[in-house]
Amino acid sequence: MLVRTATRDDVETLKPVFRAAFGSELNEPDWLWKYHENPHAAVSVIACEETRALGFYGGWATRYRGEEGDLPGVSATDVMTRPDTRALGRRGLFRAIGEAYCRLNADAGIPFFFGFPNERHRIVGERILGYWSVEPTGQLRRALPLEPAARGILPRLRGRGVRVARVPDVGAGHDALAEALHARAGWRTDRSRRTVSWRFARRPGGFYAIYEAADSRGASVGFAAVRRVLERALLVDLQLLDERSGALGDLLRFAAEDQAASGAGALAIRCPREGWLSRRLREEFAFEPEPTDAHFEVRLLRPPFDLERAAPLFDYRYADHDVF
Repeated sequence: MLVRTATRDDVETLKPVFRAAFGSELNEPDWLWKYHENPHAAVSVIACEETRALGFYGGWATRYRGEEGDLPGVSATDVMTRPDTRALGRRGLFRAIGEAYCRLNADAGIPFFFGFPNERHRIVGERILGYWSVEPTGQLRRALPLEPAARGILPRLRGRGVRVARVPDVGAGHDALAEALHARAGWRTDRSRRTVSWRFARRPGGFYAIYEAADSRGASVGFAAVRRVLERALLVDLQLLDERSGALGDLLRFAAEDQAASGAGALAIRCPREGWLSRRLREEFAFEPEPTDAHFEVRLLRPPFDLERAAPLFDYRYADHDVF
C-alpha cells in the first residue's frame, strides 16, 4: 500500500471510494473547486494499492487570521476508506492516512487542523489521531418572519445610514471589513475578498445568496451568505465590522425577507456557543439553540503553537465546513 499526497489526477480513482463511503456520486466540478482551485494550499492524502484507491484524507486549505498572526490552515474533509479494506484493518488504514496527513501538513507549516465530525467520527478521531473536542458545535435557529425592527432605539441608531443589498459578489468595499476582521482578537479563517469570492460566488452550482451592508461611502460594514436547505435558510457566513452595531439587524431582516419570499420558514446559523454573535442572536432576535451531534474538533500539528489557548477563541461558521 502506498500513502502519498493526492493530486488533481486522482479524481477518477477516488470516485468508487467516494461512492462506497458516502452512498452518492463524487461531484467532480465541486471537488476540483474545493481542492484544486482554492486560493490557499494544504495537503490531501490518498492511499493506493496498485491502481486502486483505498482511502482519502482531504485537506481543505485556508489561512488562520487574527491579531496574533496570519498562518496557513486546513480543515479535514472527505475522510473516507473503502468498506472492502477490512483485510488491511480499516482502523489501521485510517491511522496510516491520518498520520501522513498530519505529518505532511505540519511540514507545510500548518499549526493545527480542525473539523466538525459527528459523534461517532469524533470518538474514532480522538482515539486514533488525538483529536480534541473544543465544544459541541453551537447552532441556533429561529422561525421566520423576523420582527420589523430590532428592540430599542440604540441598535436602530447604530445602524443608521446602512444600506443592504443582495449582490453577485463582494467588491472593493469588502477590503476594509476583511482587514478589520483579520486584526480582531482570537482566530478565524481568511475573509479576504479573494477568498470570500471563491467560497461563495465561484462555487459550481451557484448555491449562495450574498448580502452586503454598506455605509454611505460604499464601504462594507457587514456581509452574510445564505444557502437554502429545504425550508431552512442557513446563514453560512455572517460578519460585521462592528460587533455591537445595528447592521446585524439590517442584514438579518433583509436576508430573512428575501428568503421568506421564496419559501424559507427558518433561519439557522453555526457559531461559538459563548461568542458575541450567539449572545446577540439569542438576546435580541429570539434565536434558540438547535440540537446537533457535531463537534468543533482540533488537532495540534506543530507543538510550539498554543492550541489550548487558541482553540476556544476560534470564531467558526457553517462556512468553515465544506458541506455547507
